[in-house]
Amino acid sequence: MELRPITPTRLQPKGWARVGPAGAHTLRRGAWYPVVRVSASNIVVLDVNRHNVPVDRRLLEIRYQAPERWTIVRCEPRLIERIGRIFPLTYAVCPACRHRQAFGADAKQLNCDRCHCSAALAWDELS
Repeated sequence: MELRPITPTRLQPKGWARVGPAGAHTLRRGAWYPVVRVSASNIVVLDVNRHNVPVDRRLLEIRYQAPERWTIVRCEPRLIERIGRIFPLTYAVCPACRHRQAFGADAKQLNCDRCHCSAALAWDELS
């Protein structure tokens, strides 16, 4: 009888979560992370780059289906001193790999520069 090593399998996520509009946290805005566990004490444990990160549930938006569209993140414009201009910080977050990417104002669909995922932009869910 041949013995094979047991390889750990990634558990199916219990949902997906991202930092909500009211939540300031170290997680990237607009990026959806797999939910590993939800505790009774309002702590949600997220899989962030294969590390379990506990987050207060009140800071999160949670859904049960994996994201299928690009999240649009709008930040306050910032002065970039080394360039000497004000830049609006609006970008999209890939639903597959969480890559941040610029896009045109009239874009409806976007292809990820990193993982080549093609998906629509979630204009109705501005983050």
